[in-house]
Amino acid sequence: MTDASSTNVLSYMQKADSAIRDLLLSFECQPIMFVGSGLSRRYFGAPNWNELLKRIFKQLPGGESNYEYHRQKYNDDPILIGSALSEIVFEWAWRDGKPNFPEEFFSSGVNKDRFIKHLACNILRDCTPEIGEVDPSFSRELAALSDIKPHAIITTNYDMFLEQVFKGYEPITGQTILRYNTNSFGEIFHIHGDISNPSTIVLTADDYGEWKEKKKYVSAKLLTYFAEHPVFIFGYGLGDANVKAILRDIGELVADETGLIPNVYQIIWQSGELPKHPPDQAIFSVDDKEYRTKAIYTNDLNWVFEALKSQSALTSINPKLLRALAARMMKLIRHDIPSGSVSVDYDILERVADDNDELPTLLGISSINNPNQSHPLTITQVAQRLGFGHWTGANKLINRIKDEKGIDLRSSDNAYHCRIRTGSSSAARKWSHKSVDLFGQLIAGEDYNIDL
Repeated sequence: MTDASSTNVLSYMQKADSAIRDLLLSFECQPIMFVGSGLSRRYFGAPNWNELLKRIFKQLPGGESNYEYHRQKYNDDPILIGSALSEIVFEWAWRDGKPNFPEEFFSSGVNKDRFIKHLACNILRDCTPEIGEVDPSFSRELAALSDIKPHAIITTNYDMFLEQVFKGYEPITGQTILRYNTNSFGEIFHIHGDISNPSTIVLTADDYGEWKEKKKYVSAKLLTYFAEHPVFIFGYGLGDANVKAILRDIGELVADETGLIPNVYQIIWQSGELPKHPPDQAIFSVDDKEYRTKAIYTNDLNWVFEALKSQSALTSINPKLLRALAARMMKLIRHDIPSGSVSVDYDILERVADDNDELPTLLGISSINNPNQSHPLTITQVAQRLGFGHWTGANKLINRIKDEKGIDLRSSDNAYHCRIRTGSSSAARKWSHKSVDLFGQLIAGEDYNIDL
């Protein structure tokens, strides 16, 4: 890679990093992650849909050549191949393959697709490693991924690897999704089922028919997530039908007049060197209507995960505790207080409603003052957000304020600037997003006031 291309990549990463952090700050909540099979393939070589079908064919009479025959017969349509394969597995199970299945499968009350799903789940279960067994070269990346602490994860993956990465997160699958309270925290929604319950996985044409009927209800259930949180899509290709189907339903409600869904980012894996000018949006069409999301191209996921975890202060919090707290709070509001089943001190409730610090105190939670949260930017990062190529551009604006207002922002800890000790005789100066807004007013020639 040439020096010029290295500089371009670094500049692109810095801008994308700033965009991610700014989006998280603007929403003031944890992100939603929409995760596809690409991450499972990356970390332990999990099969994609076609490869999973191929592995099942290999276990049957006829083997891999039978798979190629069905690919040609059904024009490489995995849904139709899966349906045909289900019939083949069913017939084989009742003959030579009987020892490979539990005795209870051979009953009129069990759907015949259960046989193929049993094989599929066994394959995925066998190839999914313990997280400590993953290639050590991914250790740092997986640690950063785990530290993101997303509000929730939505996935079409059948495997349960994400439950190992995000300790304490609860898997939600099947019909449970439709009944679940999305005000909670720390769930992994397996919208196509998971291997812990093979009957739930979406694999055949019949399954997809049922899924299409249910999808609009799932989309409606997830709409709050997509409307009220930043959403980041990982492990899916640009034209993935699963992503398009969900985003089409969401886009009809939250997209702007140009079709842009502004709080959704698709992270697009690019092997090798990045394009010189990567597109900043991903465009897809569904039913003759065009939608767009924001896009980030990368050949290194670690910096993306680091940016996403930048707002997380949940590293020591058990998601199970947060879920229990949220569930109890909702029950209190929806049932206990309206029904008169609890004694209510309205003076306390009014204080909780009026004072941001009152509820944490009531729950035994201490509010903290963390300058790294309130003032997260270096002067270089401030300059980048303002469009300068060097920190000195921002420094000139600081000096201009000193000249015009007689106030040196660096002389004290205030709403714009904070000096953080990093050692016995060293310190780092950090800046808030409020300072970026202030400097933007100067650049635009607007009147401005200093509110320390």
